[in-house]
Amino acid sequence: MRTALFEIYDKLSQNFSSIDWQQSLFPWKVASLIISLFFIGAIVFLLIRIRKDILKFLEAIAESAVAPDSPQKISLEGWQSVLGKLESGDEANYKLAVIEADKIFDDILKRIGCQGEDMGERLKQIDLNQLANIDEVWQAHKMRNRLVHEPDFQLREHEARRIIEIYQRAFNDLEAL
Repeated sequence: MRTALFEIYDKLSQNFSSIDWQQSLFPWKVASLIISLFFIGAIVFLLIRIRKDILKFLEAIAESAVAPDSPQKISLEGWQSVLGKLESGDEANYKLAVIEADKIFDDILKRIGCQGEDMGERLKQIDLNQLANIDEVWQAHKMRNRLVHEPDFQLREHEARRIIEIYQRAFNDLEAL
């Protein structure tokens, strides 16, 4: 039995030593090189396609690292646009000014970490200690909802000015303006 095992071992070792390994493995080397180049190309292609998303993600991380719990100053240009619409003397622009001011305020709520599916849910997380005119902001937001959901709702200039002043006080309280 032992000699049979030794004979098998000798035959196997002779077979393996007689194989030209350089020539036998060449097709495998070529195949692995092609597969590697394919995957490297795929990675480069995907990185190029999603680089904008990666940059946005990195910017969001950088912004949250700078001041995670304080609102950033709102864009003066965006707020100037709201004020410009208020000065237009046109009811359609009054409505747009209120809607834009509400949107800016909602963005600030998101930045300070208020969670929720809509602004109403986010407003519920704010109390009088954080925002002195929270009740007025609620009323302004309800007015904005009426503007959006009731097409024939009329908004007068003095009402629009009052709503914009409410949001402006809220921005100042949150140190966002």
